[in-house]
Amino acid sequence: MSEKKIDLFFFIDAFGWKLLEEHPQFLKEITVDRKPLDTILGYSSACDPSIISGLRPSEHLLWSSFYYSPSTCQYKWAKWLKLLPKALTDNHRIRHQLSSLIKKMCGFTGYFQIYNVPFDKLPLFDYAEKKRIWAPKGLPQGKTIFDILHEKKRPYYVGDQHNENEQIAIVEKEIKTQSLQFAYLLFGKLDAKLHSVGTKDKEVDAIINHYDKAIKRLVKLAKEHYEEVNFYVFSDHGMHDVKETINLQALIERLNLSYGKDYIAFYDSTMARFWFLNDNARTKITQFLENQKKGKVLANEELSKLGVYFSDKRYGELIFLLNSGVLIVPSFMGKKAIKGMHGYHPHDKESLAMITSNRLIPSNVTSIEKIYSLFNTP
Repeated sequence: MSEKKIDLFFFIDAFGWKLLEEHPQFLKEITVDRKPLDTILGYSSACDPSIISGLRPSEHLLWSSFYYSPSTCQYKWAKWLKLLPKALTDNHRIRHQLSSLIKKMCGFTGYFQIYNVPFDKLPLFDYAEKKRIWAPKGLPQGKTIFDILHEKKRPYYVGDQHNENEQIAIVEKEIKTQSLQFAYLLFGKLDAKLHSVGTKDKEVDAIINHYDKAIKRLVKLAKEHYEEVNFYVFSDHGMHDVKETINLQALIERLNLSYGKDYIAFYDSTMARFWFLNDNARTKITQFLENQKKGKVLANEELSKLGVYFSDKRYGELIFLLNSGVLIVPSFMGKKAIKGMHGYHPHDKESLAMITSNRLIPSNVTSIEKIYSLFNTP
C-alpha cells in the first residue's frame, strides 16, 4: 500500500438537502458529517463555476446562459433558421443538433444549448459559457481548482456529467495504479430524472440507491490503495416540485409594447430578465410585474447580497423571480411544463444544497462556493 493521499469529490446535480433528509440512509455507514448549504440564485450555469472557484457570479461573471449583447453575438446568421418548417424548429432533437452545429462553428468548448430560444431573437443574445469550465482557464474572470491543480502539476481527474459509468471506470483504473491525488466526478442523471418526474417518484429513490452503492464501492477501492482517503459528496442546489404555470410572455405582450423596439426580454424557466429601450416600456413593465402575486421584482440590493448584481446590467436591468413551484410556460427554455425545477429563491428550503463527508465539515462551509475551501492543494 502506498502512503499517498487521495481526495474524492462527488458532485450530484440537484441532490438537495430536503432530498437528503428524505433519504437518511444515504452513505450513512461511511460518513461522519452532513449539513445543508445555501445555493446561488440561478441555474447550473451559475452554481457550478461558483463551486469550483470559490467565487460568486458577480465575481466570475457567469450567471445565466444568455445575456443581451447583439454587438458581440457570434451566431447572428442563426436568425435565418426561423425560415425552417415549424415542425423542425419545434423538435427537441433538431434543436439539439442545431446547438451542436452553432457550438462547432463558433468554437465554443463549454456547455451550449439554444433550448427553446426563438431563432429571430437568438442573435440579440451572446452566450456566457464559451469555454469548458472544468478545464484550466475556463472562467471569464478568476481561477478554478483545475487552474490550481494544473499549475501545481498535481495528478487529477475531472469527469463528464453525461457519462457517469465511464467516469467511475476511469477513476477505478487510476486508483488501482495509484496515479491520482484528486478526482472530481460529475453525476447528472438525478437532475434529469427530477425534472421529468418530480421529487416523490420511486425512480428517484432508485438513482439515489445506485449512487449510494457506486460511491461506497469507489471509496472502498480507494482505501485499499491509499493510506488516506478523504471524500465529499455535495450538490449545487435542490429541486422544487412544479405546482402551477404562468404564460408570462403573453401577459407582457398585452401591454402593447414592441419586443425589440421598446424592450428586450429573456424568459428563463423561473425568472424573466428585461432590458428597456425607452422609459415608457420601463414604467409599464415594472409596474405590471410589481403587481404580480406569482413572483417578485428583485431589488439591486438583494441581487448584490445574493452575489448576482452586475453594474453593467448584462444579465438584465430588471429581474423578475417566480415563487417556488411556479414555472414560466412557454419559456425560452421549454414549451411545456415539467414536474421539477430549480432556480427559485436560494432561501427556499427546497433550494438548499447539501454536503456529506467522512470528515468533519468546517463551520464556515455554509454555502456552495465555500466548498472550494475543501479542495486541499498543497
